[in-house]
Amino acid sequence: MLEPQLGMTVEGVVETAKRAEELGFGYLFRSDHLLPTNDRRGIDSPECWTSLGAVAASTSRIRFGPMVTPVSFRNPALLGKMALTLHSYSGGRLELGLGAGWYEAEYHANGYRFPSFAERIGQFSEALEIIHAMARKEKVDYDGKYFSAHTDCFPRPKGRLRLIIGGRSKAVLKRAALYADEWNYFTGEPGAQSRGKELLESSGSKAEISETGPFVLGRTQSELEGHAQKVVTTHSMPYSAAEYLGRLRKNGSPCGTVDEFAEQVGRRVDSGTNKFYFQLLVPEDTAMMELLAETLSRQF
Repeated sequence: MLEPQLGMTVEGVVETAKRAEELGFGYLFRSDHLLPTNDRRGIDSPECWTSLGAVAASTSRIRFGPMVTPVSFRNPALLGKMALTLHSYSGGRLELGLGAGWYEAEYHANGYRFPSFAERIGQFSEALEIIHAMARKEKVDYDGKYFSAHTDCFPRPKGRLRLIIGGRSKAVLKRAALYADEWNYFTGEPGAQSRGKELLESSGSKAEISETGPFVLGRTQSELEGHAQKVVTTHSMPYSAAEYLGRLRKNGSPCGTVDEFAEQVGRRVDSGTNKFYFQLLVPEDTAMMELLAETLSRQF
């Protein structure tokens, strides 16, 4: 899981995707933000879908997508067309992550009105109806309060376009139960996974459950602290590497030496989490990415 709005280039996204594929990872996701989300300015923040096209053209096996695309940024019929086109071009490898949007600053900076939460959920619901239909039918006819679509849904890719819905509010979870092939939540809120799992199961949903979040992994304590220091330095965090590791542990993020790390990931598997997308905050730290691949392939 990449956060290119924090200073990556498109070339960096592509190189990381190619390396992830070589190492045997099954998925490469990136966030869809129009501004850096750490309040820094004057750094690279490449547009999501342009870079996904570059990933599709530069890889052959790994599945990829946005985690997640706010429906506010692009008309849903256009977004559906973009997704069908890229899914078709890539041989059915796109995973379409969708969300309601949350970062107010990027709305204003790019000329978008930032609606209330209730309105964003209303827009999200309508967008899901349109995109879900486009992913499964050859034509969609829809008129709603916020959006409409009366269009053919081509190209028709080989393989169904999977929809991932991200967010942990009850309103988002209800829509995940209706439309999602997979529900994704971000590490940090105690009980989020169990509450989401309970709601999905009670609704009869067969959606997979996935988690996204930061991690730090090392063969030794010294190596672990070294990787943590790279994160702190790269993102100008106002605390030490040891404090960063403490914050991760408090937040429940996978963090530790190889055996500790594997045990923490294993607990997630046992609790019903189907996938974990590891947030790589320093993509240049290829040693940690390689150790992650080695640890996961050996333990799972």
